[in-house]
Amino acid sequence: MIAAVWAITALPTRPHAETVRPRDLERRDAQLRACPDRVTKLDVERALAAHPLPEATIARVLGTAAERGITARTMWIWIDRFGADRLVLAIDADVAERRLRRHLDAGTAPDWAAMMVFADLNSETGPGAMPIAEFLDLDAVPRTDDLQFDLSGWETPETPVVADVDLSQFSHLPPIYNPGLPVTRTAAPPVDESRRPEGGWPQVA
Repeated sequence: MIAAVWAITALPTRPHAETVRPRDLERRDAQLRACPDRVTKLDVERALAAHPLPEATIARVLGTAAERGITARTMWIWIDRFGADRLVLAIDADVAERRLRRHLDAGTAPDWAAMMVFADLNSETGPGAMPIAEFLDLDAVPRTDDLQFDLSGWETPETPVVADVDLSQFSHLPPIYNPGLPVTRTAAPPVDESRRPEGGWPQVA
């Protein structure tokens, strides 16, 4: 009895394509168009496989959509309206579900050319580009906790000592006035007789 139960559970729950009649698929699509809330992941996978698309692409699209929380309902309606290849393009371009639903509700189409640009930028290997794994090792990036430095041994260079300069020879120069100040005349000439020419210092005009 237990062996029979295991045999039943081991059978694939997904119906084979050859066992499903085309009329049944058409009837299923008509039901989904009338009530999109009944769409399941298997319906989306069947729509992608009918394009046809490679199995690796189908798995990548479904996995990425699951990570971003894009519902099967939105994906199936998008495929039914624009095609499976357009859903792959939207997923590769990182288009959020709210934007997908906005176009579906409004009956508008996105800018496919711009979406292709974003899809190429998001691809791991863009046209003429190098794979990320070949020039960036994400495992080699250090953790934040490891980025600690001991600054106790750091020293700043000492300020060079400047020799004293004898500025006594400039002690008796006449005063300098900034622009805009009133013009005045000097007071008494310097006391240093050895530096005073005949007639004393000239007056500042």
